[in-house]
Amino acid sequence: MIFKKDWTKKERALFLVHLGECIADGYPLLLAIQMQRYNQSPSVRRKLDAMLNLLKEGNYFYETLSESGFPGEVCSSVYFAESAGKLAEGLKESGQMMQRREEDHEKLIRLLRYPVLLIWLLCLMVFVIGRYLLPSFIRLYESLSIRLPLITRILILFSSHIYLLISLMLAGCLCFVLAVKNFRRLPVSRQIGLLLRLPGAGRYVRYYLTHHFSFYLGSLLRSGLSVRQAMDSLSEKGTTPFLKYEAVRLRRLLLHGERLEAAVRTSRWYLPELAAVIHHGQLNSMLGPSLSTYSAKVMEKMEQRMQTLLLFCQPALLLVIGGLVLGLFASVLLPVFQMINGL
Repeated sequence: MIFKKDWTKKERALFLVHLGECIADGYPLLLAIQMQRYNQSPSVRRKLDAMLNLLKEGNYFYETLSESGFPGEVCSSVYFAESAGKLAEGLKESGQMMQRREEDHEKLIRLLRYPVLLIWLLCLMVFVIGRYLLPSFIRLYESLSIRLPLITRILILFSSHIYLLISLMLAGCLCFVLAVKNFRRLPVSRQIGLLLRLPGAGRYVRYYLTHHFSFYLGSLLRSGLSVRQAMDSLSEKGTTPFLKYEAVRLRRLLLHGERLEAAVRTSRWYLPELAAVIHHGQLNSMLGPSLSTYSAKVMEKMEQRMQTLLLFCQPALLLVIGGLVLGLFASVLLPVFQMINGL
């Protein structure tokens, strides 16, 4: 693998967009790649040189991208776009697709960052107080024969079994990892069925799968591919098992004469509006742009729902964490007050 993590996905996406713009301006492929070497770090320039060498050795451009670590759907999209004589459009759309995907990932991470930080800080405080601070106070209180309050005794009980609790938590994490591993071995349709049955999660699963499918299909169509070529691209080199499974299923239905919106409507894991968007997009010969716009709206709705959920969860989490922190300090300070009153 030529490309490592020092060339980020955002930088690769920008490379594809600029490369497509150069080709659209009339530059040949090799010269367009050479022009991308300017204002790049030495490591990136070496990687572009390696790409040029692969092309000079007779490799196809999509093979060079695959060897260079670009996602499979990008390589497949470039292959079909080049075959259709729309390489510039295919490169720009593939780069923009990578950019939008990274932006979506960053938005989701930002939404979850604060709750995870609060939980981590709570665990850290419990460990430090229970492991290092509380034993010193216990020895002092025992030497003064002070009866400890209930909350302090509860904390002592937890701290005395801290390693058992950590072992149980690790065992729980291990069981969760094994469950996820076994879950991934199930057929894709079975996985989706189980996820849709999760209380409160089914709606979010539908939002995510609808956005996921419409995002990639719209991007491939905008790069110049036909619906059948887009299905071939996703079924051969799907970015996820779901996309590959769905592309194979839809391609089979299309070969039997089924219309795309009717085939999508038979899936219980999409939002109902998706079939209507596909129908109107095909009527106006703008299926690709319609799906891309719809995927952005679905992502926006999903973010709004997650933000609404967090608006309820974060105050509750803060109250729980605040109560636990107050309990920690009370378990330490109440015996001190008792000792002072006894003097």
